[in-house]
Amino acid sequence: MKKPLILVPPAVMRKGRELDADGMARYYSKMADFGVGGLFLNGSTGEFTTLSDAQKTETVRIAKAAVGGRMFLVAGTIAGSPDLVIELADACRAAGADAFAVAPPPFFRHGQPGVIRFMNEVADRSPLPMYLYDIPAFTSPMTFETIVELSSHPNIHGLKDSSRDFARFEELIAEIKAHRPEFKILTGSEELLLASLIMGADGATVATGGLEPQTVMGIVDAWMRGDSETARKLQFSLLPLIRRCFAKDFPDGFREAAEERRFLGTKA
Repeated sequence: MKKPLILVPPAVMRKGRELDADGMARYYSKMADFGVGGLFLNGSTGEFTTLSDAQKTETVRIAKAAVGGRMFLVAGTIAGSPDLVIELADACRAAGADAFAVAPPPFFRHGQPGVIRFMNEVADRSPLPMYLYDIPAFTSPMTFETIVELSSHPNIHGLKDSSRDFARFEELIAEIKAHRPEFKILTGSEELLLASLIMGADGATVATGGLEPQTVMGIVDAWMRGDSETARKLQFSLLPLIRRCFAKDFPDGFREAAEERRFLGTKA
């Protein structure tokens, strides 16, 4: 059995208005030491809306220098036009990203034909393998039919599903894997990690992996060795932390929890 891919979307780290490069490097290296498979950089937990494109690129460069080939690096490249996405993806590729993730254009709501055109144009021009990032709380949602259609593009390699719609998630696994088994389907919902693995997901991108990496990887390891009882107990043990983090404005709860665990060092 191939080990599931667990990506951590790390909280942003700053010293004043600048990135805390040393702290970020220590944080990323620590996640690799815990066996986390990769980093999902410049996503929502990474507060990409507060970073310049230069800072987003620097985040990737710091991660590559810190972990080398020990982790799979996915760079979020969310922007309002294909040109802007490709420009940022090019910079992230040069900085060391292995793949990039694209959500539908933010702010303006788009119908499904517009989302499909946008994603296909980016994938056609992409300098790296591309992952779909469905996060309907913040962007135009992608329907089941849209994701299935886009999954046939040869340069779209996977999906991070942050819809929290588990019934649809199961259907996506069943439908897409039937015609493209190598397509990576990752849950973005912490509470659904174990259930997603059981139903055939390829892994997860979960912010709690950056807070309790030993617990998250413990769930994966227990599931892989067939110890469902331990995996279930570990999954349940994460629920209070998840509730606490989401009780605050997102992503403040995750950043504060990371600071408490000294993963982010001292506040500047």
